[in-house]
Amino acid sequence: MQYLVTAEKMRSCDKNTSEHFGVPSIVLMERAALAVAARISEWKSAMGVSRAFNVLIVCGHGGNGGDGIAIGRILHQHGYRVQIALVNDKDSNPDTVMQKKSARAYGIPMDTFSNVRATKSQMEWDIIVDAVLGIGCAHDIEGEYADAIMYINECKKLKDESTLVVAVDIPSGIDTDTGSVHKLAVKADMTVTFNFAKMGQLLYPGTEYCGQLFVEDVGITVDGFMGELPEYFFFDEGPEDLLPRRVGYGNKGTFGKVLVIAGSDTVSGACLLCTKAAFHTGAGMVKVFTTSSNVEVIKQNVPEAMFDTYENIETRDNIDSIKSILLKDMEWASTIVIGPGIGTGMVSKAILETVLEEFDKFLVADADALNLIAEDDKLMELSKNYTDSEDKQLVMTPHVAEFARLYNAVLLRGGDKPVSVYDVKQNILKWPQVLSEYFNCVVICKDARSVVSGSDKKQMYINISGNSGMATAGSGDVLAGILGALSSRKLGGFQTACIGTFIHGLAGNRASSRVGEYYMTASDIIKELANVLPEK
Repeated sequence: MQYLVTAEKMRSCDKNTSEHFGVPSIVLMERAALAVAARISEWKSAMGVSRAFNVLIVCGHGGNGGDGIAIGRILHQHGYRVQIALVNDKDSNPDTVMQKKSARAYGIPMDTFSNVRATKSQMEWDIIVDAVLGIGCAHDIEGEYADAIMYINECKKLKDESTLVVAVDIPSGIDTDTGSVHKLAVKADMTVTFNFAKMGQLLYPGTEYCGQLFVEDVGITVDGFMGELPEYFFFDEGPEDLLPRRVGYGNKGTFGKVLVIAGSDTVSGACLLCTKAAFHTGAGMVKVFTTSSNVEVIKQNVPEAMFDTYENIETRDNIDSIKSILLKDMEWASTIVIGPGIGTGMVSKAILETVLEEFDKFLVADADALNLIAEDDKLMELSKNYTDSEDKQLVMTPHVAEFARLYNAVLLRGGDKPVSVYDVKQNILKWPQVLSEYFNCVVICKDARSVVSGSDKKQMYINISGNSGMATAGSGDVLAGILGALSSRKLGGFQTACIGTFIHGLAGNRASSRVGEYYMTASDIIKELANVLPEK
């Protein structure tokens, strides 16, 4: 697990490291420069070229610029031909002033950016280091800063792969907290950041501007947060480090009895995908509760599954009969996954109501279950009151459109203006916490970077696994099945949701590597679970 930090949080940690713990800021700057220079030298070695490389260091006047000048000095000392170009040259950071003095003493060419642009060929540079703004960019780029960013990008286009663009800390123009582009930004091949990844490096679109991201240790530790740990985190370890080992003496019941309530007369794939995913994530037994029209499909495609069926007839006698069967299945189950493909009719509503009223264990609500909750006041109240212990927990798994429906159902009670999918995307780092607190449950807001929030948690998980190929029908059904199976590991709702989302994305990445993002389907994600999950 690694923390993700905002610009403010990083500045605070940096400042505390120097002022409270006594590590001089110039020492941290020197360590940062050494780390970047080492990555550049590693890249040059891999190129197998012995000649001296021409390096342009484009520097702002703040601490990021000081990092850049120090990088230039170190590269100069290692035989690189370095040119330092100063953007908006003024002395505002004492460490940067010291680095300028040192660079001049070594005789390193240093001039204003405008003079360098006017007198040097863009074809000259083998390596360009972006040390213009760093984490301080919070508004649209204009003036000479814009000129510098455009120049760096133009140089890259002219020489393409033969020029390496390295961003120091974060590409200039990317918002550190949101990943948004402030009108324009440097498109780096490599970004070297220090001790903690920044939000904007992993969120879209910023992540696409970073190239390969390296997080280097320069001596800033969690101690610098002074007990106020960052709000966001992500996983960088493997599933084998996150999941407990399966007990050797276990039986089918040990590894979970998952009841999948999914599918309808017009949708059969949802229950199949969810059921298969649960089995392939280690569930001991899976029973499908679905309409009778899906029986043959289940028999032929998932022979390991048990099933009970019902008729989708909206009469009181039929609904009473459905409830009778369902109550027995609920007594059997250790986990229920409800929602994929069930529809939003009267029968589906009655089934969901029964589950929310009578089930007393781990519950995953997905897809149509969420749409039903958003439409009905009673279901809303039952959902709010569902979680009451470590064993009885609710996990909601809305994609951004379903999230908007749920959020609007909450907001409209107070007479607020409805929100759109765009609004959800813009507030995905905050609103899941609002929804999880309202429903007293765990919420996975599914998007290109899914966010997991728990009502009793101070931190939120940001998932960095996955790819665009997973934006395909049935992918969410697979995640729901994964969560149902993992619930047997007794990790708690929040941790189960975080790990399940991570594994889902890892399997998606393996599928993408095997068949490509254009071709892959939800079934490809299930196939790759074997290559992602630990053996035991």
